[in-house]
Amino acid sequence: MYKRLYEYPQGGFIDKGQRRVAYERMRDSEVYRDYVELSYSLKDMELDDLKTREEKIAFWINLYNVIVIHGVVEMGIRDSVKEVRNFFRRVRYRIGDMVFTPDEIEHGVLRNNRRPPNTLFRFFNERDKRLGYVVDSIDPRIHFAPVCASSACPPIEVYTDENLGKEFTIAGEAFLNGGGIRIDRGMKHVAMSRIFKWYGGDFGNTQSEILRFIAPYLYDPADREFIEENTEELKVTCQAYDWRLNRY
Repeated sequence: MYKRLYEYPQGGFIDKGQRRVAYERMRDSEVYRDYVELSYSLKDMELDDLKTREEKIAFWINLYNVIVIHGVVEMGIRDSVKEVRNFFRRVRYRIGDMVFTPDEIEHGVLRNNRRPPNTLFRFFNERDKRLGYVVDSIDPRIHFAPVCASSACPPIEVYTDENLGKEFTIAGEAFLNGGGIRIDRGMKHVAMSRIFKWYGGDFGNTQSEILRFIAPYLYDPADREFIEENTEELKVTCQAYDWRLNRY
């Protein structure tokens, strides 16, 4: 049942190549009304049916992406999710007797209940039933997949447990080569997406480790070699994050 949720937004409302979503067209469509009705059936889902780590990761990433799209449409957001205070904590889906917001999915479940950037507290305390559904250990490639409805987000895709590794590679390549990193070899300067600042510890303990993690995803062999050979000397800065809505 739940896999059908991911198919709905794909039906003519998403331009993957341009990372754009036709939010306005979705709202009054029959497809969207069917999707909303289907989303209510999540309350009958058994999370224990997700057996493998890959199945869990794919499910939660896909759910994150559709709940964000749903929230943008229902709240009538026009220009940016910043229009709604605490957007990622206000939209939520019920699964069984539990409720999950995008923030709880990202940081509580997918990031193994790590604290979000610039906060002091984790989402799930030791008595929280949802703690039993966190994904063991962090796969940093998850940051190439959640789409937060901004123009700076990765491309929108559907993830599957059968091909998750390959899909993560494609997502990482599309994200980084699509503007997630800018390299000036002459100045030995690298400007990276702000996700590598927010979640740097997920990618590596040092700047050099983060750069070595990124390098294999670059299409240009010269860029890969440049990064790998100059990790200690590079000046690294963060790009401004473009929160404008990824719509068309």
